[in-house]
Amino acid sequence: MRDTVKNIDAAIFDLDGTLFDSVEMWHEIDEVFLRRRGLSPTTEYRRAIVALGFTATAYFTVDYYKLKDTPEQLMDEWSEMARERYAHTVPLLAGAREYIGECENAGIKIAAVTSLCAEFANSCLKNNGIDDKFAHVFTADDTGFAKTSPDIYLHAARVLGVKPEKCVVYDDAAAAIAAAKRAGMTTVAMLGPLFDAEAFGGNADYIAENLFGAPRLKK
Repeated sequence: MRDTVKNIDAAIFDLDGTLFDSVEMWHEIDEVFLRRRGLSPTTEYRRAIVALGFTATAYFTVDYYKLKDTPEQLMDEWSEMARERYAHTVPLLAGAREYIGECENAGIKIAAVTSLCAEFANSCLKNNGIDDKFAHVFTADDTGFAKTSPDIYLHAARVLGVKPEKCVVYDDAAAAIAAAKRAGMTTVAMLGPLFDAEAFGGNADYIAENLFGAPRLKK
């Protein structure tokens, strides 16, 4: 039996690893661009960047690996590898389309808070035919807030015109779930390649293998 969360006005989704089946694609991109430099991605590196924005990830990567590249060069390289995939081939994860439909039918506002750049986020939503379901897509780069901070979630609530306590946040990153919890929102931790139950601590109100198993929302 699925749980039901009542008195909810907005569902706020992470994209990579929560709605988009894109985590392995980014792992592949990590492998390729680091291999070109005689390096390889570490688990520490992948966990560190999961809740950063596109620009912040580039700066972190340069510092972490002591690269000679500029952050701008890295972003250009990543964009070249990822742009076509987001626009044409990255699919939705199991249950995502159906769950978005449930939220829409229940009169719940739907939004995204993502570390992706706006171009990739919007092109993938459009390619999968659900862009019109989203009231807003909030990116770390555009808002100036990292997903590790409650500020990005509070900003989203203000723009949506919804009280924080009436929002549910879905994410596969422990740091993002912790930030949403500090913002006073209900949290759903999504299982994924980087899921670490201990890292989520007591910040996850619910844990779901995929959105088929996530709680139903009611206003």
